[in-house]
Amino acid sequence: TTVAIGKNNKLEMIKEIHFPHSLGLLYSAFTYYTGFKVNSGEYKVMGLAPYGKPKYKDLIIKELMDLKEDGSFKLNMKYFNYATGLTMTNKKFSNLFGQPVRDPKKDLLNNFHMDIASSIQAVTEEIVMRLTTSIANEYKIKNLCLAGGVALNCVANGKILKEKIFENIWVQPAAGDAGGSLGAALAYWHIDLNQKRINVLKDNMQGAYLGNFFSNDEI
Repeated sequence: TTVAIGKNNKLEMIKEIHFPHSLGLLYSAFTYYTGFKVNSGEYKVMGLAPYGKPKYKDLIIKELMDLKEDGSFKLNMKYFNYATGLTMTNKKFSNLFGQPVRDPKKDLLNNFHMDIASSIQAVTEEIVMRLTTSIANEYKIKNLCLAGGVALNCVANGKILKEKIFENIWVQPAAGDAGGSLGAALAYWHIDLNQKRINVLKDNMQGAYLGNFFSNDEI
């Protein structure tokens, strides 16, 4: 998790939470636990959430993390395996919630999985709201740009919009890892080569499609 202030063509990093403490990886751990594919099935967890109740929200906050008022957090790594192992969660994680990891080949989704999805979605929204509210109060900047995998969580984004903490919100359409290449190119152009930004008040992207399609043969 990073917070940066952008002015003209420069970005100044002001806050960071380092790996393995990651809201995206926490969400992915629950994606894995509910039997969906990590790094692609997160949207299914978000879609499943409204069908359940956030019964485990308090348990997640109490046991799986140390969450501060300003939204900063540390994960309790004794429940996770992703930093050192081949799975996202471990036996302690399954024992905490009372059921094993769902096997999508043989286990159907049930109310338990819906409640789990609802709970991690509620936790994500809580953290996102705390983070954005605290930076709005601290820096008094009325514009917010979001990127990164968690910024693909349109329900959480909708909560920020609804609270009217910011006057303008812009979310990078390819906010996941795929958009990192765009960020790298823009960072090199503006930060390293010190090129000016043109039309800063206009959304020059205006959508997620950038250029023509080329076949593998042509490439």
